[in-house]
Amino acid sequence: MSSHKGFQATDLALIAVFAALIAVLAVIPPIFMVGAVPFALQMIAIMLTPMVLGSVRGGCAVALYILVGALGLPVFSGGSSGVGVLIGPTGGYLWGWLLGAFVSGAVATVVLRRRPRKSMLPVWLFLVALVDLVVVYLGGVLGLMGFAKLSLNAALTTNVALFGLDLVKAILACLIATAVLTAFPRFMP
Repeated sequence: MSSHKGFQATDLALIAVFAALIAVLAVIPPIFMVGAVPFALQMIAIMLTPMVLGSVRGGCAVALYILVGALGLPVFSGGSSGVGVLIGPTGGYLWGWLLGAFVSGAVATVVLRRRPRKSMLPVWLFLVALVDLVVVYLGGVLGLMGFAKLSLNAALTTNVALFGLDLVKAILACLIATAVLTAFPRFMP
């Protein structure tokens, strides 16, 4: 990115590409359901986006994805769309994705500006993914409690089933991010 304010064409293209990646992975049918929550592959893209794009561009990519879905394009999990999804049982996860992108993207930016050794980059990126997962799961639990009227215990129980598999996705996202940032160091936030 250049030193002046505003996005360059490359930034806008990256935001659009990563929003599209999230949408594409959402269209792939969920592997299974845990209660009302679909277990979809798009979490890989949700964690990958802020790792590669940083806070602002990563947050904008997730925001673009959510906006497109809220406006009616069937890009949410299972081909759903509309504002109702944002206030439905899985709505808290979508809001968590947005906040998580900004928060974990900021952490990724701090980590990457320190130029960690290449051998340590996946470890640092995994810590970034964990920050993202904490924010996403916090949003998910709050959404399940608020929108689906689950108790705290029921909301936490629903998430426990997903967390272990999301850790596997975090590892995949870290490996992909490491490869992308190594091949294209100019992408670093």
